[in-house]
Amino acid sequence: MRRLLTLLPCLIACASHAADTLPLSRDIKDWNVTCDNLRTCTAISTRPASAGADALSFPLRIVREAGPDGGLRVSVFSYNAIHGDPLIDAKPVSIPLRAYQGSADDISEVPELRSATDGDARAFIEALRNANALAFDTPDGTTSASLNGMRAALLLIDDVQGRVGTVTALAKPGDAPAKRVPAAPSAPVIPAWSAPAALDEAQAERVLKAAMAATRADWRQEVVDGDEPKGEVHALNAREALLIVRTGCGAYNCAYSLYLTPLAHPEQARAMPFEHANNLPDIAPNGSVAFDPATGELTSLTLATGMGGCGVAARWRYDGSRFVLSRAAQMSACMGLNERDWPVLWQTATKR
Repeated sequence: MRRLLTLLPCLIACASHAADTLPLSRDIKDWNVTCDNLRTCTAISTRPASAGADALSFPLRIVREAGPDGGLRVSVFSYNAIHGDPLIDAKPVSIPLRAYQGSADDISEVPELRSATDGDARAFIEALRNANALAFDTPDGTTSASLNGMRAALLLIDDVQGRVGTVTALAKPGDAPAKRVPAAPSAPVIPAWSAPAALDEAQAERVLKAAMAATRADWRQEVVDGDEPKGEVHALNAREALLIVRTGCGAYNCAYSLYLTPLAHPEQARAMPFEHANNLPDIAPNGSVAFDPATGELTSLTLATGMGGCGVAARWRYDGSRFVLSRAAQMSACMGLNERDWPVLWQTATKR
């Protein structure tokens, strides 16, 4: 459990990296900027515009892809229903913001209600760039997003993506053509997964019992008093299996130990190898961990609060010898956003 308690602060500490070190996550006044390994950057307002305890507020998110033609999207998330045009410095501004069309099962504590892309998004950002306040009317009063730090956040995105001084820049556009902007880097490729035959009940029980006995000395110090350790095994190929040992749970996260287990000799189980992504050495499966045999994907979700809406989400794919990070996202400020809306730190492509 000690490892679980230190995971989130260690990951969020990478916010101090320089702009040319990717991925990065940096807090700038009331905003956070996160740029992933492909130089796709997310800027999000993380604090309400008003310090009043009862003031309504909403997160404003800007996502910019790298490259000369990198896509741009602005999203307004709000727990309260919003109506009318945005109020910029208390004045309504007629900028096209589309209502989000979600599915019936699209449930989020703070859903995306409005968005704009590309040209409309750029016009919205230009209207906000020198403004002091952004707000919307709601049935419960006015809700606002802080713009304190937004301009510096946009400048950091321009710097990371090589846009400074070009017509594509968000903070300080210049006259240089878009072709001066570097292309986005290629995504790291991870192998496709071929699902092996599942272990039958008797084999799974034999492997689980032997592997847990062999590894007990390694994880027993992590067992929380009153919690019974639980294990599960999944075939990775015809020779090896993944052993997941849950050693205990706290208020809303659990701690785990993972092992690579030879099927013929489960007593030789050893710590599962993980490939660490550049600048993300502290991501490890904890919180809530699951393995999907159909995709070969290991998922992890570590929450910063019991209400959710913030934390670290990661996925790995087994490549035949180790688990390789395929995606990571983090939300350091607890704004109630769905995991899929968190800023992305790492992404990959699958070999076909």
